[in-house]
Amino acid sequence: MLRVPEDPARRTMFYSLLEGSSVQIFLNWTTGIVLTGFMLHLGARPSELALVASVPFLAQMISPFAAWWAGRLGKRKDLTLLTSILGRALWVLAALLPLLNVPEAFRPTFVVLLVAVSSALQAAAGTLWQAWMGDVIPEEERGKYMGFRTGLVGVIGMLGNLLAGWLLDRLPAPYNFQLVLLIGVGFALVAAFFLKQHHEPAGKVLRFKLLDTFVLPLKDQNFRRYLRFSAYWMVAVMLCSGFVFPYFLKVVKMSFTTLALWTALASIAAMILTPLWGAVADRWGNKPVLAIGTFVAGTLMPISWMLGGITGNMGFLWAAAIFDALAWGAINPALFNLVLASSPNHTRASYFAMFNLLTGFAGFLGGIVSGALMEWFPHIFGATNAYHALFILAGVLRACAWMLLRPITEARAHRTRDVLRYIGQHLIPVRKF
Repeated sequence: MLRVPEDPARRTMFYSLLEGSSVQIFLNWTTGIVLTGFMLHLGARPSELALVASVPFLAQMISPFAAWWAGRLGKRKDLTLLTSILGRALWVLAALLPLLNVPEAFRPTFVVLLVAVSSALQAAAGTLWQAWMGDVIPEEERGKYMGFRTGLVGVIGMLGNLLAGWLLDRLPAPYNFQLVLLIGVGFALVAAFFLKQHHEPAGKVLRFKLLDTFVLPLKDQNFRRYLRFSAYWMVAVMLCSGFVFPYFLKVVKMSFTTLALWTALASIAAMILTPLWGAVADRWGNKPVLAIGTFVAGTLMPISWMLGGITGNMGFLWAAAIFDALAWGAINPALFNLVLASSPNHTRASYFAMFNLLTGFAGFLGGIVSGALMEWFPHIFGATNAYHALFILAGVLRACAWMLLRPITEARAHRTRDVLRYIGQHLIPVRKF
């Protein structure tokens, strides 16, 4: 039997692993291959596929209001619980959609609206949780702990994806989607129980104006540079990410089970690579880790997607899963930790709120543009090559993101070339002849 630590910080870190694992199953069973398959089953057009992938980022714009409200209350735990439970419970409506009196032509739009409302509530919860955990987790352990947590919940999500893919392939639609969505909501409620066990340090009531939530982070020149990079990055990411799984399902002709195996391979690789990236970030800084991850995401990933689709060789797509873990295992923890490193403790919630607001709008904008391009590109390049054109455009933008990282100041950050040299000498086995 696992023993719960007595120290409040250690206890919170323990329960956060359980909470994150439960939430990851909910997220995987209401996004990704499940949501893509559900939207395709409902007959969604490219613009609707782009919308359902991008509205969660628009919903992040509620974050500054959540930070302001939490500051006035002086507490974050109850508000985090309330918004997270409401946002996740709404997915019961998606599961019941085939039983509701909703016209078939409107059902994809209904799901888009549901995702928007649910995501707004979850974005508020996420902003509060990020600042909350920043006060609990010891600074010297953040990189390693968050790297381990990200890898662990990725593996749990992998197992959930395998089960979801198996169910989706073996049960008839729409019952397969209904079952998966309902079980996902059940795991969300389990996650709420673990979140309730988290320790909340005594907080001060911050009587700052709502406008200060927006203004305080923007007065910080270094943080403005980070926001510029983050907004650009989210546009580049969302320019194609909403069409990767549709490409796998419609062009490559993957089954749900095969796609689940693909995500499983990526999760296993992430379990190994993410903690290593966390250790590298703790020693060398988050900037170089972020620069390497974004370059991989813009080069190796889209190239392997296209080669897999063009040649029909699944080896390229299995390699893409490894590159996916290599890139996002570096990017996700580094993005989070760089916000922590760039924000003062007493106004950290407002910094996270501004970060989520701008990246949310940028991600939504990138998704809208991708939807418009995928309505237009097939008339120019043909149905299959339209995906390739989108991947190439997004890949070039992703690969250039490192240039916006250079002006950002981070204490302890080393040059990217030094980190690459260290990785080459110590982490990549070299055979001597």
